[in-house]
Amino acid sequence: MDSPTSLENGEGGRLIAPQEACNRIADVVQEAIRKMEMVADDKMRMFKKARLALDACDRELEDKAKEVVELKLERQKKKLQVEELERIVRLKQAEADMFQLKANEAKREAERLQRIALAKSDKSEEEYASSYLKLRLSEAEAEKQYLFEKIKLQESSRASQSSSGGDPSLMYSKIRDLLHGYNIIPAKTESQPNERHGFRANP
Repeated sequence: MDSPTSLENGEGGRLIAPQEACNRIADVVQEAIRKMEMVADDKMRMFKKARLALDACDRELEDKAKEVVELKLERQKKKLQVEELERIVRLKQAEADMFQLKANEAKREAERLQRIALAKSDKSEEEYASSYLKLRLSEAEAEKQYLFEKIKLQESSRASQSSSGGDPSLMYSKIRDLLHGYNIIPAKTESQPNERHGFRANP
């Protein structure tokens, strides 16, 4: 704004009329007001832009907060799923260990039963071999005794025949009595089924 002195002096150093001075003052005031309004409009536009930016930031923050909540929920869900999978894995591992333990026990039981069966089989074979050998020994002993008695009878028969001419039928009767007395024929008959088994006795 022009100073009062310049207004009084005018442009050429002359005095200005009061009306002109008021008009000039009004023009200056209006120009100042216009500039202030322009500045105010700029400030308002800047404020609105800032407000819009702030609102956008608030909305973005809200979206980010929602995303954070969703991520937390998803993370919690994934954590629960992982824990559930780990629990299932532990359960399956425990079941596998239990089945392996049962399989090992069944294997040991089968081996034990197999050993018992083999032992019983060996024992049965030993008992059969022992009874068979006893039978054969008794048969051999009876046959040996029979032969011994037959030789004695033959010697005594020769002695009696040479001395008095004995009866041959009497000698035959004595031999037959010896056969029945030592049970030679039945013993040989009973030994035949054992021989059909194909069992070979150790000498």
